[in-house]
Amino acid sequence: DLNHPDLKENIKGGVNTILSNGSYADDNGHGTHVAGIIAATDNSFGVVGVSAKVDLYAIKVLNKRGSGYISDIIEGLQWAVDNSLQVVNMSLGASVDVPSFAAAVAAAHAAGLVMVAAAGNDYGGPVNYPARYEPVIAVSAVGSDDKIASFSCIGPEVDLAAPGVSIYSTYKGSSYATMSGTSMAAPHVAGVAALA
Repeated sequence: DLNHPDLKENIKGGVNTILSNGSYADDNGHGTHVAGIIAATDNSFGVVGVSAKVDLYAIKVLNKRGSGYISDIIEGLQWAVDNSLQVVNMSLGASVDVPSFAAAVAAAHAAGLVMVAAAGNDYGGPVNYPARYEPVIAVSAVGSDDKIASFSCIGPEVDLAAPGVSIYSTYKGSSYATMSGTSMAAPHVAGVAALA
């Protein structure tokens, strides 16, 4: 939500890779929730992001239903590299290894981009891509009890665990919502990476 009062101060730009010259505004809600975890402004209302003073860029690679094409994600990674971003959060996942995706991740890593991704929400199932790729920091979710969430993918590819259960954050329509998922855990780590 480009006009969210808890985010707009930190939003510095973005891109829509789905539709050339299209708006990069969030029409799903998921991206706004993730953005708030990373960079909600430290003010007198709402929530405070992990890195509340970071420059935030919206890279819209999924449609309003939260689905899309690997090619659009690859284009988003390239945009991040071309625009000298330092950290990218990918709260998304796919179950199959696509060689062009792996190559794009490797190229982004070689260019110095720190990539953080959600491990996936299929407990007992394998870690999703791109989190499964070696250069990406794969994040699983824990609850307030510090135990792995019942939905979180697990496996040797997981690098870190972070809060991902009942996370209150910004949402589309200048509102707030509580959501759970490794999608909520990954931006906690991306926010710390941005601070570093």
